[in-house]
Amino acid sequence: MKICQAAQQFKKGALDEIQLRKNPSDVNQWFVMLRKQNGDLLMLADEQDEPIVDGDLTRLMGVLKSIGCKEARVFL
Repeated sequence: MKICQAAQQFKKGALDEIQLRKNPSDVNQWFVMLRKQNGDLLMLADEQDEPIVDGDLTRLMGVLKSIGCKEARVFL
C-alpha cells in the first residue's frame, strides 16, 4: 500500500494494526506491514511503489507518525 493510501486509511479507521518486522533478506533493516480490518496484510511502500525499509527504527517511526500512526507492534 502506498504511503498516501495508508494515510487515507488511517483517517478512515480502516487499519487494524501496524507491524514493524525485520527484513528477512537483511536482518539489519526493518519494514512495515499494515493489517486492514478484513485481515489483509499489506507492505507499506513509497509513491514509486518501492517497499519502505530502514535500519533505523526511529526514522521509520517518523514516517509512520507522518501518516497518522500512533503505535506499532514490533516483531523481532
